[in-house]
Amino acid sequence: MHEYHIVEGIVKQILEKAKASGAKKITGVTLVMGDLSGLQEESIRVYFDNLAKENLLEGSKLIVKTAKSKLKCQGCGAIFEHEKSNFNCPKCFGPGILTNSGKEFYIDNIEIES
Repeated sequence: MHEYHIVEGIVKQILEKAKASGAKKITGVTLVMGDLSGLQEESIRVYFDNLAKENLLEGSKLIVKTAKSKLKCQGCGAIFEHEKSNFNCPKCFGPGILTNSGKEFYIDNIEIES
């Protein structure tokens, strides 16, 4: 249920940006969601569709891109994508630690008709 309030905030931001740009209709929205964000894409879509009724977002296409989490090797400092259950660096096989990458959730693009 925590997704509802997050999506509600995102929808408000989208509508404000679109209105400031003089949009008559929003045709598409692209969101970026990290794989460690704790959010469920299905819930995001349901809440987005419900909040997109009777406003500039109605009928718009929602695209959700997943951002992979990244690790930083404690040995050589390399940054690499986190693979499930594998925290080892592909260069030196040292242990990797999580970075902030993969926790994001933000608006990447808004397509409008003026």
